[in-house]
Amino acid sequence: MKVALLLAIAFVGCGGEQVQKPLEPDGEMPAIAADGIVSIINHTDYVLEVAYLNEVDAQAPRIVRTEVPVGARAVVSGEALPAGLEVEFDLVFIPPAGDGVRVHRKARLVIDGDQVLSVRFADETDPFSVEIELDT
Repeated sequence: MKVALLLAIAFVGCGGEQVQKPLEPDGEMPAIAADGIVSIINHTDYVLEVAYLNEVDAQAPRIVRTEVPVGARAVVSGEALPAGLEVEFDLVFIPPAGDGVRVHRKARLVIDGDQVLSVRFADETDPFSVEIELDT
């Protein structure tokens, strides 16, 4: 009796159609990195100097510098950068006249289309409380 039951289960389990995954995509395209520019929005009360070493042309690397005024948005990459390139930006907060504290921070990202970084202070009275976020 047990053997007959096992054979019946095996027989039913072997029968029927097997569902096979289609080989063509289901409408979703795979993510492909894209060339892009990098911009920064300065939400602080400090002028922001941004610099990075552009090594796209290995024969002629150069430093790209950009000043981002208070409350402004500026392109800091200087040009469209190739997809997948890892870039490290050096940010220097230039204090208002009379305040001698200069804060330095670094922001590293991998180029994948146009990207916008928002820069602000977590505590408006503390220039060392820098927050850098990638806007989506």
